[in-house]
Amino acid sequence: MDFRKVHYHAEWAKAPAIETPLPVFMIGNHFSWWDGFIALNINQRYFRKKFHIMMLEEQLRDRMFLNKSGAYSLNKGQRSMLETFSYTQELLGDPGNLVVMYPQGKIFSMHDQPYVFEKGWFRIIERLQQPVQIVFYYALVDYFSHRKPTLNIYVYAHDPPYAGADRVEVAFNERFRDALAVQRSYMENGDHVGGGTGS
Repeated sequence: MDFRKVHYHAEWAKAPAIETPLPVFMIGNHFSWWDGFIALNINQRYFRKKFHIMMLEEQLRDRMFLNKSGAYSLNKGQRSMLETFSYTQELLGDPGNLVVMYPQGKIFSMHDQPYVFEKGWFRIIERLQQPVQIVFYYALVDYFSHRKPTLNIYVYAHDPPYAGADRVEVAFNERFRDALAVQRSYMENGDHVGGGTGS
């Protein structure tokens, strides 16, 4: 295992799952090879919906086994991108689905802020025919004095559930600052962030 510990932190930490009648559109910071697995575990832990994740075609080619877990490809700059967005909108029309997307477009360091979303992705939200529950997650890693790092995963349900695309990038950065403040407040213990749901 590549992580010493994994801790989950969510606003509904005392509940085994969040019940929402809406489809879930989850946006995360795209920082590592592990991102798809992190998103899958968040779904299994909190939402328990049918999992789908949009990945760049070149990344998916290196991880074809993720096809069995609901991954589908996006080919940037091609006409097929519009088809992929249309398929995503279709998925988000079913309340039993959860769709993961990384609007940064490629992997960036978790320290590279603010997060900037690529243009075009907002078409998915703008063309939705019904509300969705938007969820943000942030994966933060610290080594402290250990050989293996501790992974802290922060999950926030965006309120209101559906917001205009122009607000989502701003809100994503605002909630990241919240997560980072919590992370920093517990760094004195040199091990893990407290107050979460545990590993």
